[in-house]
Amino acid sequence: MKIGGLRDIRTQLLIVAGILLVIDLAAVGLLLSPAGRGRTARQQAYELLRRERIEKAQEAMPVQGMDQKIATARDQETQFAAERVAARYSAISEQLSRIASEAGVTVSDVKYDIREEQRKAAPPGYDAIGITILVHGNYAQDIRFVNAVERQKMMLLIDAVSFGGMEGGSLTVSVHLSTYLRSAA
Repeated sequence: MKIGGLRDIRTQLLIVAGILLVIDLAAVGLLLSPAGRGRTARQQAYELLRRERIEKAQEAMPVQGMDQKIATARDQETQFAAERVAARYSAISEQLSRIASEAGVTVSDVKYDIREEQRKAAPPGYDAIGITILVHGNYAQDIRFVNAVERQKMMLLIDAVSFGGMEGGSLTVSVHLSTYLRSAA
């Protein structure tokens, strides 16, 4: 055989190998494409995607209408602050005086203080206020005062009640309260 004939055969074999390689690549591409998968594989993929879509829709359900929920919450916060949180110290004093007169007690030594640790914990737009008052009356009147403070609409939280001495049938009670004041800012 001649060298030229071997080259021709080698060239022909390379051409055949190249054609077979292209056919192999086309077959792999067909198997990997959606057209090459069987009906059951397509159904399984569809079912998987459908389940994922249902799960995502259920996850997103609580978020739907969130802007409306936020607006409602803001309105409720504004209403709560207007009804239950004083804007001035004088409003707190008036409320405590009204409760004291209804309970039949006298109040003395009213002290307001802003406690730094409570101030840091206060929500934005509010100042935390501590109040200490001495209440003088008989036992029933003092208890009536404490109960009235707990039940009234303005937010006054009783932190502590200390019973002092009795003087001529009048019991002195020290009441420590916490509340918030709407900030002017």
